[in-house]
Formats: sequence, structure tokens, C-alpha cells
Amino acid sequence: MRIREVAGALAMLAIAAVLGACTAPTPTPRESRDAGVEWLVRNQNPDGSFGRFQSARVGEIYLDNLSSHRAFHVATSALCAWALVEPARSDPTAAATLDRALDWLAAAPLTARASGSTFYDVWAHTYLIELAAAVLADARLASRHDAFRTLAMREVLFSRQEQAADGGWGYYDFGAAFLNPTGNMSTSFNTAAMILALRAIERQGVEIPPAMIRDGIVSLKTARLPNGAFTYDTAPTPAPSATFNMVRGSSGRLQVCNLALHDEGEGVDTAQLRRGLEFLRDHHHYLEIGRGRPIPHEAYYQNSGYYYYFGHYYASQVALRLERDPTNEALTRWLAEALIRDQFRDGSWFDYPLYGYGHAYATGYAVLSMSSLIPLLEPRATASASP
Repeated sequence: MRIREVAGALAMLAIAAVLGACTAPTPTPRESRDAGVEWLVRNQNPDGSFGRFQSARVGEIYLDNLSSHRAFHVATSALCAWALVEPARSDPTAAATLDRALDWLAAAPLTARASGSTFYDVWAHTYLIELAAAVLADARLASRHDAFRTLAMREVLFSRQEQAADGGWGYYDFGAAFLNPTGNMSTSFNTAAMILALRAIERQGVEIPPAMIRDGIVSLKTARLPNGAFTYDTAPTPAPSATFNMVRGSSGRLQVCNLALHDEGEGVDTAQLRRGLEFLRDHHHYLEIGRGRPIPHEAYYQNSGYYYYFGHYYASQVALRLERDPTNEALTRWLAEALIRDQFRDGSWFDYPLYGYGHAYATGYAVLSMSSLIPLLEPRATASASP
């Protein structure tokens, strides 16, 4: 018996030694961000864009028609270009990659809806506006300011045309085909993301019709629930007791909603921002279960993989608005550690197999998140992220 015990102990020690040798040191937030940037550099398409329409699986997300691919392609490319703006300040390779992406986006034709009932182009409009705001705020990119100011004005115009009758934005309006959607399928998270984008470009001098944001706020507030969650949509007949509208089902979506209402002074203070971030931490495992799953809403509480890095990016923006105290610093560090833990060895991130766009858009969100968190975790960091 003693010989067997000794042999077993030696075997366990050998396994532990092998595992220890294979375990790489945990990267810092900056190292993680830089690895993501390197992935974007290596995986940029020859024309300067990011992502591809090819799918590795038979069943895919609903398109309506192939025009939706342009929406996904432009949105992904804009998101990745936006993520490169900050690293390009100190990385010449990232700067060259950014230049190619901006060339492609500046020359790309308008992204339009696929049909009267399907308009994934809302994502392209949102992130083109955010990218344009980042370009206009960067003196290094002064030679591009005129082009991207014009692009932003175009995107605001078409975003106004796709603003629904209830004031919100979404990407479906089944059973209708109007210039402006009915609002029966506006989503809280699309509406909040658009409000933030419009304010960002307004700060750079692009005029936004006041009613555009005011109506968006009215729509978004209808989705807010007393427990801190937000309903998925702003439909006239909400379903607050549906599992996807519970905190556990909305923790990835409620960050952007809280953020938009906070910035607009509409009833969300910093304590509620922090509580929303705590919701994300406390119920994170439900989002993790959904991450990477191929069928939308198949996880517990009908979470979808594509909420994951979307939610983490806007959570990083929440962290920027919190006071520096031990509790908030712990939340910020937890958020960074979650992103680092999920990163693939090649430097990318991934949460949903959306045709050939999944790794690119997720990496864009994660790099943006890390660029925001680095100054909070490294007090002497030269990088900056403006709320």
C-alpha cells in the first residue's frame, strides 16, 4: 500500500510540474490590450476592412437578405478602427492599420437597411458615428476631419430616418415597412448606444436635432424596471417578468442603458451605475454560459453570446464614471481580469459565431474596454479614454 501511495504522489507531482511549466504568467491589462491590437493588425483584410461574410456552420443568424452583410461588415470595421485610435498614439503599426481602415470606411457606400422590417445597419450607423467622434477629437488625424465630419452628418441623417415612432432604435420591425419604424420592436440597448454616439459626435461640433435625443430618452426610460434591470425592448406591452428581462438576463445590456440615462441626467446616479456593474459581476456566470453558443438566447435567462463583449465595453465606460475608492477599484480590477481570462492565446476575443465577424467585433470591443481600464489600473499610464 505504501509503494502505491508513493507512486501516486510522485505521479501527481509530475503532473503538477508539467502543468506549472505550461502555465504562462497572467498578462497585465496593457499586455492584454496590446496582444489584441496585434491580432487586429494581423487579421485586417487586404482592403482595410475587418471581418468576413463566410460562415463555418450551416445554421446562421437571420439575414433577411444579403444586404445585411454590408451592415455587419461596416459595423465590425468601424468598431475595430475605433479600437485602434488609442493604441495608434504610440504604436506605428497600429497607426498604419488604422489608416487603412479609415481609408476603406471613408470610401464605403452608405449602409442601408435590408428591408422595411430588417435593419442591422443601425449597428453600422452607431459605430460609424462613434468612430467619427474619435477621429474628430484626435489632432493627429486632422487631415481626415473634413471627410469624417461629412460622414458623421450623413450617418446622423440616416439614423434619424431609422428612429422609430416611439423614439427608440432597433433592428427589426416585422409586419411593417415604413420610412420610420413603428417602434414595436425598438430595443433598449440599441437606443442607449445611439444616444451615447449622438452625444459623442455633438461634442465635436456636429449638430444633432434636440428632439432626436429627447425622444430616444423617452423611449429608453420606458424600458427601465424598479429592480435596476431594463426590458429587452420598448414594446407597448412589455413583459417585465420574462426571464430575459430579469437582472440575470439583462446584466450585459443594462450597462449601456444606465450609462445613457446617467449622462443625460435622467435618474441614474453613480450609486446606481455601480449597482449595475455589481449586477454584471454577481451574475457573470450566466453571461459566460451563453458566450460562444451558436443559437441566440439558448442559455439560461435567454442570454446570447453577443451580449458579452458589448456589455463589457459599456461596463468599462461605467467604471470611468465612478469615483476612485476601494470598492470601485475592486470592480474595475475584476472587469479587467474577466477580459484577460477570456482572451485567446492568439490575442483575440470571441463571444458569438456571427458569420466571419465574431472574432473581429469581439476583439474590437475588448480592446476598447482595455484602453479605458488601463488608466484606471495604471495611474501613471499615458493612455487616456474620455467618457
